[in-house]
Amino acid sequence: MSLTGSVDDSSPVTLVQRDGVPRRARDRVPRSRCIALALIALVAVVLGVNALSEVDARNIGEFGLIGALPTGYFVAVGLSLVGFVGSLALKRDVPALLGLQVLVLIVILHGADPIVHGLPRLEASYRHLGIADYIAQSGQLDPTIDAYFSWPGFFALLAMFSEASGLHDLTAIATWAPLGVNVLLMLPLLALASRLTSQWRQAWAAIWVFYLASWVGQDYLSPQSYAFILMIVLVASLMTAFVGWARPVARNKFTSRWRSWVAFLDPTIPRFPGGTGLSKSAGASLTVACAVLVVAITASHQLTPFAVFTVGVALLAIGRISIRFLVPFAGILAFVWLVVVAEPYWSGHINQLLGSIGAVNSTVSKAFISRISGSEAHVLVVAARLVESGLIIVLAVIGMVVAHKRRTPWLTATAGAFAPISLFLLQPYGGELFLRLYMFALPFAACLVVVAFMPKSTRQSLGWVRATALVVLGGLLATTTLITRYGNDRMENFTTDEISVIDELYDKAPEGSIVIEALHNTPWRFQQYAAYKYITLLPAQAQPVASRLTCDTVNKIAGHAGAYLVVTKSQQDAADALGVGPAGSIPDFLSDCSKDPKWSAVYQNGDGVLFHIEGENLGK
Repeated sequence: MSLTGSVDDSSPVTLVQRDGVPRRARDRVPRSRCIALALIALVAVVLGVNALSEVDARNIGEFGLIGALPTGYFVAVGLSLVGFVGSLALKRDVPALLGLQVLVLIVILHGADPIVHGLPRLEASYRHLGIADYIAQSGQLDPTIDAYFSWPGFFALLAMFSEASGLHDLTAIATWAPLGVNVLLMLPLLALASRLTSQWRQAWAAIWVFYLASWVGQDYLSPQSYAFILMIVLVASLMTAFVGWARPVARNKFTSRWRSWVAFLDPTIPRFPGGTGLSKSAGASLTVACAVLVVAITASHQLTPFAVFTVGVALLAIGRISIRFLVPFAGILAFVWLVVVAEPYWSGHINQLLGSIGAVNSTVSKAFISRISGSEAHVLVVAARLVESGLIIVLAVIGMVVAHKRRTPWLTATAGAFAPISLFLLQPYGGELFLRLYMFALPFAACLVVVAFMPKSTRQSLGWVRATALVVLGGLLATTTLITRYGNDRMENFTTDEISVIDELYDKAPEGSIVIEALHNTPWRFQQYAAYKYITLLPAQAQPVASRLTCDTVNKIAGHAGAYLVVTKSQQDAADALGVGPAGSIPDFLSDCSKDPKWSAVYQNGDGVLFHIEGENLGK
């Protein structure tokens, strides 16, 4: 397809858009306007990438990346917003141009970490590399090591890729994962948004809002990002090929009244049992493909299968998917996997797994209240996340009301957005449940957020008022996302000096050694995943005292065999931001313990230190 999406003016054929609006060939988009908008996108990406490459990571302060960004970056973001809204304002959709605008936004907004730091983000990325390396080297899945091996699908796939490609160091892939994951999400998100909306403008604006408001940061090299992509592909596939009610609803009064109530709420919902519209063999093949996606999701992540189940139940209930067995299959498989395959995990964590079921107050406390702590900057970041999430919810509710009045689709997006909330009845998921639910809901909620900014039909132009409002909304979301997504930059990213400390650890510590981190925020375990006994003194969560951060604690852990202790800049940054122990706990700990004759600094640089603690038998 050409950039302009134009057709020959001499053609008498009347074309029909997806929403049924006729258009004639004489309504083509001027080529010069498309070229101008494409040039705006190219200038924006060049300015944005150049500005990010000029950022000195050492200048990133406690408020995160936003304070270190040059003026050129904000100019690039502004051009990107104007370019997209200008493309959206054209008389007809030009997919190549709109796709280019969204890709530019992805690069500018979600490519910051790899461009600025050039290393994988989050300590979990390094662990995930280590798990894949362990599987590739040993060819085994050992569920006794930790919980990751009870859901090994993603890691096994990563290990298979490593072996097949001969690329044994996947650090570069982990580094660029945030950009790659978001690019891979784009087409599935567009497919889903196209099924949830009735206008091409609304579908494209929805994925634009998704990227503007996607602050959760689960786009690193992880089972969650992999499972989330599969989830979007699965739901979009079901809503494309299996449309309508799963069963005849006129058989009894209850189902008939339910269908009438659904039709009253949203007249665009099909009234009759659906089908694939495909041949029997094609329908069966697509059914098998969807079942494979369910298995892949279940084998890779603990929470996403339950999100798939809740969304599937909601879509079945309102007559939006007609396939009968897949949703029960997803729920049963998730439960069986947890009980049978993951038995080595839950048998040792039964209270952690089941103790919070139904304890909504506890879950809410861990998801919200306990996170509003730490330094003033960190509290501001958490508050900004709550405000941005609240804005999305308010705009989505407004979109529901407007869509209902216009008699345009809204109920399906609402069902998809709110269905995962039921997971609050299960457990807090390590205090991260709110983040994950926001991520699951955002693709659906974004379709509602933009409703009030859209004309009633594609017959109408976007208009200057709506276009201006969209640019303002985009600017607001982009600015807040720079805070909500990158506000914790100092403790979420690492330096080459910190990696050098870990390299020295693996070079000097014999296999089987006890290796200790002062606080759980260390870029290690990317190799030798099961070769050492890894111990953490303090978790990366707010706590008023640091009782385990003492010389005696470390000496007791070292015992007779001795141990190695790693302390890095990112550990100190995390302690300061999260409020772990009294201020200065880690420097005081190092100052006191470095005087112990059993302690010797075997390697040190500007961002970390590696200590060797002699065992008791060696100290005599």
